Amino acid sequence: MELNQKYDPKTNIQQVFFHSDSKVKISGDINTEKIGDYTITYQIGDYKKTCKVSVKDALAPELKVKSYKTDMKQTIKPELFVESVKDDSKVSLSFKNKPTKAKKQTVVIIAKDEYGNSTSKEAELTLAKDTKKPVINKKSITVHANSEPNYKKSIQVTDNLDSNPKVKIDASKVNIKKEGTYKLFVTATDRSGNKAKATIKVIVEHPRKVIYLTFDDGPSENTDKILKILKKYKIKATFFVTGNNPDYNSSIKKAAKQGNTIALHTYTHDYATVYSSTTAYFEDLQKVSDMVKQITGKAPKYIRFPGGSSNKVSMKYSQGIMTALTSMVHEKGYEYFDWNCTSSDAAAATVPTQDIINSSTNCDYDQIMLLFHDSSPKTTTVEALPAIIENYKSRGYAFKAISDDTPEFHHGVNN
Repeated sequence: MELNQKYDPKTNIQQVFFHSDSKVKISGDINTEKIGDYTITYQIGDYKKTCKVSVKDALAPELKVKSYKTDMKQTIKPELFVESVKDDSKVSLSFKNKPTKAKKQTVVIIAKDEYGNSTSKEAELTLAKDTKKPVINKKSITVHANSEPNYKKSIQVTDNLDSNPKVKIDASKVNIKKEGTYKLFVTATDRSGNKAKATIKVIVEHPRKVIYLTFDDGPSENTDKILKILKKYKIKATFFVTGNNPDYNSSIKKAAKQGNTIALHTYTHDYATVYSSTTAYFEDLQKVSDMVKQITGKAPKYIRFPGGSSNKVSMKYSQGIMTALTSMVHEKGYEYFDWNCTSSDAAAATVPTQDIINSSTNCDYDQIMLLFHDSSPKTTTVEALPAIIENYKSRGYAFKAISDDTPEFHHGVNN
């Protein structure tokens, strides 16, 4: 049997005396996807016959070749002439004879599979002296302020004989921190040493699409893992911290040192205590503020109410308290932030990773405030984070931590 061909053992039965073919029991397996010898047993009652089936690769590779033209500098490899090659096993390519320096010549390409079957085809090779410069597309490039643009990805360089010219970028005249139009100097050099130069316009602008990643309820044993991911992607986030896990307060200091924003959530996260009165709320807020100041040296002015400003649970403890608090925090110099996109990682103690990814990436606003939770059970939030970041990066979003320039994200007050 040829490798990877279908085989029905019944077709090997030539004749059965005194019985019909259907009475024959067939046993034994043949793996036609693997070279080897297999045994099939045919049986009627106590009478048996065996048959050996050998699976082999006896077919040569199917090879299609094409002519190839290049410069005098390129290393000539057989792969350059192959349009397609098909076989049921691994194929290696080689030349029958090594190409020479002749400007026009015929080369023989050999395709040989791992079982020794081979096919050879002739192809034309043309070696030409390259005197043409590469061509640089001078289309302008738009980048986001304070980003780390990959200019090479945005620049198109083509050459008549070299498919991969060397490109050198001089971005010394581009101020990536300030909006404006700048000059980018590009030099492209092909294998033969032909050099082209161009000046490309770079437009630096603040991104229209911004996403703020926010983490409530920390710190926890997951905080350092989150920080590691943020550092890998070179982005910043905001941590609305509590006083519930003092054993991990060192992560607050690490997050601040890494350039992330530390904001205030609540010290106790006990709704009955926090929302019993406006006095109780600000006592709790002051306590978590003092804790953060002791850790980082700075008392934050950005806050997030437990449950958000739209929460209704506060009604159980004090009617109208959210209406009062949303006004009072501004009077005391604070700014509160709700969210307009949620990861839904609070739906259960531990939510499946893919559910978090789906919920987190299902937002399409120009300005997104995305809510996560940073507590011990939220291991899948950490697992989902890279995919979420990559999703928004691919959609052109810039990642920012909350600052004085951040727009308001306020829910409607329900109490």
